[in-house]
Amino acid sequence: MKQSIIVILVCSLFWTVYATIPPYIKVCSRNHPELNECIIKSVESLRSKLKTGIQELDVPPIEPLLLDEIKLRSGPEQAKIDANITNAKVWGPSGFEIIDLKTNLKKNRFIFRVNVPNIYFKGEYDIDMSVLILKYKGKGPITGNFTNYKFDCMMKGDLTEKNGKQYLHFRKFGLNLYIGHSDIHLGNLFSGQNPTLSQATNEVVRDNADLFVNEIKPVLENSLAQKFTDIANVITERFTYDELFPL
Repeated sequence: MKQSIIVILVCSLFWTVYATIPPYIKVCSRNHPELNECIIKSVESLRSKLKTGIQELDVPPIEPLLLDEIKLRSGPEQAKIDANITNAKVWGPSGFEIIDLKTNLKKNRFIFRVNVPNIYFKGEYDIDMSVLILKYKGKGPITGNFTNYKFDCMMKGDLTEKNGKQYLHFRKFGLNLYIGHSDIHLGNLFSGQNPTLSQATNEVVRDNADLFVNEIKPVLENSLAQKFTDIANVITERFTYDELFPL
């Protein structure tokens, strides 16, 4: 009997600690006169932790972001680029800056416009390219640097009930990415034996960067949307709606 009481006390203490909102999550009253600004500041206070994850909340690190295989099939025979990009990892999403927010708490809807100053990725390519007189087929490392990207994100949540309390659960985010400047580089061209042709090939790749980016874009959008949705739900499932948005 004594042991049972101790177990109950320990569990109660654990639940109290577990349910306490940590200081880096800034709570916004649903009646806050500047609710949008309050939520932006709350997200900003979390942003620095998202890069490496939040262990106590089981929030995984946002970087590196892993991308699914990217396939590029584009152009006529005289300007043809076929490429597969695998093992792609992305760094930089944690540097996002919220530049606009529209909140509708009655519908649990949040619409963000976000700036991403810099996105860097690396992976492995397998390419078959024929542009004018330049032909190349091979494998090697690929890197890319994207600057001044923006994306619009819509978060739509539903209230769910658990143990008599309400929690906010988000559907998968809707995310549209707007392309800024792109720079893509293929490494180990011609096994490093022909620097002149390597440079010429990478110039062709840079001139056709939009072809690569248009294929990378939907994969990146999907990965970012899924990652941010997962992070949001891990947090909102830990705390009740009233705790996150008190009256």
